[in-house]
Amino acid sequence: MMLHVLLWIWVSAGGADPADVTELRVEPAAGYTEVVVRTSGEVSYSDFLLTDPPRLIVDLKGARHALPRDNFENINRGGVVRVRTSQFRDDVVRIVVELVAPTSYTLTRQGGELRVSFPNLAGGTFDSWASGRALPEPAAPAPAAAPGREMQQRQARAQNPEPQSPFRQQATPVSQMPRITVTFENTDIRDVLNTFADFTGKSFVPGAGVEGNITANIRNQPWDLALKAILEAQGLTAVETATGIIRVDQLQNLQERQQLIQLQTRIFKINYAPVQDLATALQPAISERGQVIANEATNSIIVTDLEENIEIAAQLIEDLDVRTPQVTISAKIIFVDRSDIEEMGIGWDLKDAGGNQLNEINPGPILDPTEWEIVDSDFDGVPDVVVKPLTTSTQVSFSGASVAALANARDRVTAPALQLLTAVAVGDFRLFNFVDVLERMDLSDIVASPTIQTMDNQPASILVGERTPIRIVDYGAGGAQQVREGGIAPQFPQSTVRFEETGIKLEVTPHITNDRQIVLDLHAERSGVALAPGDIGFTFQTQEGDTRLILGDGETGVIGGLTVTEVTKSESGVPILMDLPLIGGLFRTVRSDDTKRDLLILVTPHIVDEAIATR
Repeated sequence: MMLHVLLWIWVSAGGADPADVTELRVEPAAGYTEVVVRTSGEVSYSDFLLTDPPRLIVDLKGARHALPRDNFENINRGGVVRVRTSQFRDDVVRIVVELVAPTSYTLTRQGGELRVSFPNLAGGTFDSWASGRALPEPAAPAPAAAPGREMQQRQARAQNPEPQSPFRQQATPVSQMPRITVTFENTDIRDVLNTFADFTGKSFVPGAGVEGNITANIRNQPWDLALKAILEAQGLTAVETATGIIRVDQLQNLQERQQLIQLQTRIFKINYAPVQDLATALQPAISERGQVIANEATNSIIVTDLEENIEIAAQLIEDLDVRTPQVTISAKIIFVDRSDIEEMGIGWDLKDAGGNQLNEINPGPILDPTEWEIVDSDFDGVPDVVVKPLTTSTQVSFSGASVAALANARDRVTAPALQLLTAVAVGDFRLFNFVDVLERMDLSDIVASPTIQTMDNQPASILVGERTPIRIVDYGAGGAQQVREGGIAPQFPQSTVRFEETGIKLEVTPHITNDRQIVLDLHAERSGVALAPGDIGFTFQTQEGDTRLILGDGETGVIGGLTVTEVTKSESGVPILMDLPLIGGLFRTVRSDDTKRDLLILVTPHIVDEAIATR
């Protein structure tokens, strides 16, 4: 019996006596603080960092507690508040260093000393502290690096940080779990799981075939990703049950077990998200045995699967089935159409009172004597005056030589603002001069202030204009003939009416970012309709632009650049004479038309908060 006990003690101790933990020290080292743990022999260790409150924990395996006491209070130097120690297990001594703040650190082992180094969180200098020795000092450790060299190495590491690993091939996973810093050196995997259990407060249950030793150095990584990497390196995986217990086993064993578990069914009532879209989003979270059914009649989703997968689906539904933020978009659309028109025309009309006359501008007497009228002007009973009626038709005389001329008769100013008429008579000839002048400015200022409300990532459109009817005539129908009883009747052209939207159109799709900025995808368009030359119908004049803006809540964005300028100038007149210096302007008509159209759009988005929306 005694032999069995001695054998068990020898096996549990690894065939050797545990090393004694004899002393703790806190020492300054060139801007760093070092916590030194002295042991009487070689030990293995693991470590991790807790952030709330900040604690650095070092487990010494193959060690025995031999310090004067367990707790060392009021150290208060170099960022160390206190140190607590205990015989955590039969062969594990746990050292807990309470810090003023979380920090990065390094561990180095030099002979019988384990040194934990981290930046001096308190700043300044401080005196060394020691716990005192309870046992005689162990054998002299190997000589340590000189302080000057160690300081140079740390400064070099600070000035030349390690480059990013060139072996990273996959995108870095994103996790919001607390971060852990821990070192395992040939540590039993069950002790590794216990370390994560202590860190997370969760329960870990390893499978029957889970065994082996772990050597890993984890630095400031989310604990779930760190655990996943350690398990994958051993060909293992972890599954968390609905009750929060994490089972660790080989993937094949977990999958075989899942095939034997009875499936569960749960119905989820959906409030905001479209059930079909939500069902599609849940499919990746469901196992091969499970299914997701979207019931649009009751706006609900039915999930059948393992309990843990249903819990995952429930969390996804909670995250996705949320009230979609809404955005109110206030727009001010300003359209300015300005036209400056200047026209000046000079016309000439030369008539022969007894001969040829071009009466297009000014009527002249009829040359046919049969249409003349003889009247008694003094009422004495004897006709004494011949009255020649006036006409606007051209008169041609065949009785002798005669001259008549017109200049710029058909290119006069329409609706002139000023007209001048002068006449000169020389014998039977009359010379008329017509001067037409026009200067006009047309200004059209249209301001529209529409407001529209839409959901996040949903398009909305604003139209300030009209729907113009366009008649479409199908002349091809008239070329066919319809056979009827008693003969053939031709078919007439058929016409239909189509409506085209013209005016100012604004299409916008808002997106609310996490920092309450609003991204607007905008399409602005201004269109008008005009009669096309000839009989082909209408032409549509369009100016449009697309842009993307980032605005704050209530900030105004301006969309400009939709400007059209048209300048038209024309001259017409009598050939040769209109080109003469000085007097050429008397024989030509000049027109100038300067048109400018400006479209300015101001957009102001407002996020409609839920409290305001439900009020």
